[in-house]
Amino acid sequence: MKKWVALALGTGLALSFAQGTHAEKPANKDNTKWKLVWSDEFDKPEIDRTKWTFDTGNWLKDKDGNPVAPGWGNNEKQFYTDKNENAFVKDGKLIIRAKKEQTTDALGSYDYTSAKLTTKGTFSKTYGRYEMRAKLPLGKGLWPAFWMMPEQDRYGGWAASGEIDIMEAWGSRPDQVAGTIHYGETWPNNKYTGKDYHFAEGDGIDKWHTYAVEWEPGELRWYVDGKLYQTQNDWYTKGLNQATKFSYPAPFDQNFYLIMNLAVGGWFDGDPDETTPFPADMEVDYVRVYDLKNRDYRQAVEPVYTDEEIVLPDGAKQPSEDGNLVYDQAYEKPITTVTNGAQALDPTYWNYVALPDFGGVGTVDVIEKAGARFADISISQAGSQPYSHQLIQNVSLGKGGHYKVTFDASADSARSIAVKVGGGPDRGYAKYSDEGSFDLTTGVQTYSMTFDMTEDTDLAARLEFNVGLSTAGVQIGNVRVEQAERQALDPNATKPALGDGNHVYNGTFDQGAMDRMTFWQFDAGATKGTGTVDAELRHFLFKANPKKGEPATLVQNGIQLQEGHEYVLSFKAKAERINTLQVGFTGLDGAAYVPLQDVALTREFETFEIPFTMNAETDLLSQLRFVLGSAKGEISIDDVKLLDVTPIEFDPAPLKNGTFTEGLTHWGSYVHYDAQASVEAVNEAARLAIANEGQEPWSVLMEQGGLELHPGQTYVVRFDASSTTARNMEVTVENASYTRYLSEVVALGPDAKTFEFELVMPQKDMTALKFLLGRTDGSPLGAHDVTIDNVELAVK
Repeated sequence: MKKWVALALGTGLALSFAQGTHAEKPANKDNTKWKLVWSDEFDKPEIDRTKWTFDTGNWLKDKDGNPVAPGWGNNEKQFYTDKNENAFVKDGKLIIRAKKEQTTDALGSYDYTSAKLTTKGTFSKTYGRYEMRAKLPLGKGLWPAFWMMPEQDRYGGWAASGEIDIMEAWGSRPDQVAGTIHYGETWPNNKYTGKDYHFAEGDGIDKWHTYAVEWEPGELRWYVDGKLYQTQNDWYTKGLNQATKFSYPAPFDQNFYLIMNLAVGGWFDGDPDETTPFPADMEVDYVRVYDLKNRDYRQAVEPVYTDEEIVLPDGAKQPSEDGNLVYDQAYEKPITTVTNGAQALDPTYWNYVALPDFGGVGTVDVIEKAGARFADISISQAGSQPYSHQLIQNVSLGKGGHYKVTFDASADSARSIAVKVGGGPDRGYAKYSDEGSFDLTTGVQTYSMTFDMTEDTDLAARLEFNVGLSTAGVQIGNVRVEQAERQALDPNATKPALGDGNHVYNGTFDQGAMDRMTFWQFDAGATKGTGTVDAELRHFLFKANPKKGEPATLVQNGIQLQEGHEYVLSFKAKAERINTLQVGFTGLDGAAYVPLQDVALTREFETFEIPFTMNAETDLLSQLRFVLGSAKGEISIDDVKLLDVTPIEFDPAPLKNGTFTEGLTHWGSYVHYDAQASVEAVNEAARLAIANEGQEPWSVLMEQGGLELHPGQTYVVRFDASSTTARNMEVTVENASYTRYLSEVVALGPDAKTFEFELVMPQKDMTALKFLLGRTDGSPLGAHDVTIDNVELAVK
């Protein structure tokens, strides 16, 4: 099942593979055998509640149970229940039934019901063979699926912790199914890779078929009726505030649980129409999970990339003489303005896109700035999405290429923009690069990002500058996309602070190369000891035998220490048979900035903190040294952090005009096409006159963006609000990637009330404070006014 993203399309190959009994799978051609370790044959009168739990409702919710997005993030129309009418056992088969019937809850009204069964909390596993024999319904807008999600989000929110789609089917395409993996970073910087399986003529999803995935370390294989149709072994995941990716094969190296469901509507197959039959049944004969029987699981092999020059085929936009894949870098050709979804992009040159569906209204001109020609985007209505305003050019990319994007940019006032390279509608808008977030200032600066083109060659890939969500105008120039050499990671290079302020890279020993020691150097000295990181425990472990001579050390180079700054070094450590370790900071010339200090250790992990001031001259290449000694025993180290705690100057109250004495200056608003509302300043307060609140929480909103918040600071959000009709309002502080640092729902009534909330920032980020006044309740409210005043966002 997809969340926030469409499926990538592809083609599978078919190889024969015999069907076996449930007790033991037959050997593959490599003589692999499988043994059954978990199953449900649905041979009991009712669904076994010791094996299956139910997800209910229509909304994605956060860890605290607060609603985040309707339609399970996919615009789905069904309301999931745990009723027998929607999921039951009959004649030895599980029936998941979608019905056309109206139901309501506190969050909305829905026209369909269905069911979603999971093994979360009852069964999860890492690696193995997972299969289902099923017969699937036909009909536009039906979306049956058999898939897997991580039992714990070990690497971060979706899709950083991964998703495995064993089988998904389009009710309107009976001749094919799809298998996909989701990975990368948290949405919207997630990626996905997958292929389709096409049935023979006359066959299809409405016949009985067995769908399976075989999962080993570093490899996933998809089958239909024993026929292998795709293999995937190239993926990654990266968390917030990290210098590099988690060590391969993350995220697919942790327990996942099973899910079966039948969705109705959504981005995958669109909404049902008058031809869609209801009730619609997804029939399941069995679900089985196997473990390897006659061999060990394969060893993961990290993907390797080369720097071969990509030769693009005929018909591609070939690079210019200087290697740039972007044409008309100086905007000498007219920029095509696209304000209608039916209007095609100019396939060769620049396009400015502002579609009414997303509320973006603006214009684009070409200006001279910093000695070059820039596209100058003026924004009168910010819209509801980063892609409410886009500057786009198609470029041709070859599979296997490593590409670099560079551009110059500025803004009318400080704000962020999102930049990505991806596919068009024929590629399901697949992301080839991360969706980089760049903080702009009023001065022209140069920005860059790199990515690997792991997908098939795309002659019409889209370079997108997504500049919605703010009314601050943006200027973009000197844009380049070119193939570049991959830069080997230099573990000794200087290390600027990460987003959360930490100056130590990979302090959790779970990133980089598969040994998880990237950025660290271990020297056994004369001990003949070992320094390793266990794949499961994921902390550094030193084991030594006594021997006279130089002690063992663990070192990270390139630590930035600024003269006069105050720091706190913290780490966890424990030991067996060793009483102490020493820790300190030195320069490359041996100068001791923090002389080695003894740290007493016990057999249990303890957290140690060492505060100090850098009294020497600034050194951007200093060393953090753990001296492990030469005595016999073990030392474990984890969670190493170095934070600069020097008071810094920043705006403690970044929100402006919270009393609306300057009208709506600094404030923006958005009204979706399904809503009717107006926003104006009345009596030094903001008044939103809402005739129709639409269908989504964000269908009506007021916001102030460009709010730079700093890590470790506690911010207070305070405001007064009232409504002529009793209703709820959602209040968020979030960045351009919709990462929420604050999410609260408040109840409004005719009397003005003061609301106050606190948040602690985990990292430096450019954010927006939003008041969401679209649909948050079960039924339409009718015409009403909401008044907001005395808004504050400031350090406590």
